Amino acid sequence: MTDPQSEKNISTDRQMGFALLRIMLGINMLGRSLVRIPQLDSFAAGMADNFADTFLPGSFVYIYAFIIVLTEAVIGALLILGWKTRWALLTMGILLITLAFGQILQQNFGTVANILIYAIAVSFLLFNTKYDHFGVDRGFSLKR
Repeated sequence: MTDPQSEKNISTDRQMGFALLRIMLGINMLGRSLVRIPQLDSFAAGMADNFADTFLPGSFVYIYAFIIVLTEAVIGALLILGWKTRWALLTMGILLITLAFGQILQQNFGTVANILIYAIAVSFLLFNTKYDHFGVDRGFSLKR
């Protein structure tokens, strides 16, 4: 039999662990977008060039590059704040699927493996949203 204080500590540890991973993913996503925004046009043009040997039209890739940067910024901010966390994680998962698809078309399988690591982290957080207690959604509370 475990004592109530020990169980409370385990729950608090899980909540803090959830928050740390959520915030780290948020910083990563927001940071990626912030460094790309000043060079957004050249980033998009470079992406379009990278996909020239695939069946994806360059104009589609160019426009999608803008969508990627905007989506990364929104997801990053939401995850850092812990606001609409479930939807931010779901959106990040969908974004990762599209990025993996693009990298598969380019046969960048090492990059696909890196994307898979992010997808595992996103899935882990989605599986454990019951521990999401330290953010705007929960009023920064460690209580249920």
